[in-house]
Amino acid sequence: MEVALERADISPELLGHLQGRNDNRNRRGPAPGRLARGAAFAGLGLAGLVFGGFPIVAARRIIYPNWSDEYYRATLGKLELDLPVKPEYVEFAGRDGKPLGGWFVPAPQDVAKPWPVVMLAYGYGGFKEQMAGYSKSIHEGGFATFLFDMSGSGLRKGEPVTFGYKERWQAMDAANYLRTRNDVDPARIGALGVSMGGATTLLAAAEDPGIKAVVADSSYADLFGMVRPGISAFISPRALFLAPLIVRSAETMLGMKSGEVRPDEAAARLGDRALFVIHGDRDTLTDPNSAQRLYDAATGPKELWVVPECGHAYAPVLAPDEYKQRVNAFFQRYL
Repeated sequence: MEVALERADISPELLGHLQGRNDNRNRRGPAPGRLARGAAFAGLGLAGLVFGGFPIVAARRIIYPNWSDEYYRATLGKLELDLPVKPEYVEFAGRDGKPLGGWFVPAPQDVAKPWPVVMLAYGYGGFKEQMAGYSKSIHEGGFATFLFDMSGSGLRKGEPVTFGYKERWQAMDAANYLRTRNDVDPARIGALGVSMGGATTLLAAAEDPGIKAVVADSSYADLFGMVRPGISAFISPRALFLAPLIVRSAETMLGMKSGEVRPDEAAARLGDRALFVIHGDRDTLTDPNSAQRLYDAATGPKELWVVPECGHAYAPVLAPDEYKQRVNAFFQRYL
């Protein structure tokens, strides 16, 4: 991508002309008019590449992330949890008629059925198996868990990522599937999402009152606020001056507007349902101010934990025992 910003495909003939070496007449000096026209054409070509082609290529790179593909292929079809229960792989239908895959992890053996269950939503460019560590921690708190596909991975590999816009429907489809299981208590379904997954679970819960409690870890308060740090992190800081064109290209490809993805507004729609907001105070990808905005928007029971000296979605690594205790206590209180 960076190469595309720095080079134009100028033919040797045109390059020679611009350097005054096109033919013998240039020994007497290039014709000013011809040189100006050549420079103008070269400039237009470069401008077309930068302002036309590059935003489209950059937008596709953003909505079709592949940075985790190698890890994804290595873990595909496997869920290693080191628990005394066996994960169950399931497939269920999405509202668009296409299948979704999921891992259902039973609650501990001493927990009576039907079980409370926590859905787990991964972040941008990820996949459901990445949530194995969260599943293990929450299982130890007395819950079943459910890890499920969203756009861009699993059975939805090849679909564009929509940053929560369509993923919310897949989270709602996952909740609908859980309600069909005899071993799940449909009145005790919660959700934990990380980064984009946090935004997704908030958006889903705003439309599905059956999702009773939400943990949003490192979520953004609105997608528009993620544009500049996202482009800087996943494309290049040098592409920031093209951010409006990249966003417009991505919105056109996805058929949506970034302004439509507002987890803060979703938090305000939870009503009397509980929200726990977690964020690192050194997060350079998602503005830590997002945490306060989400917390302030919620009107029901709510908790806020800003983790000191913590980067993006790093709280489970930096403070694993405290993370487990706080999250499980929250779900035990509200599920």
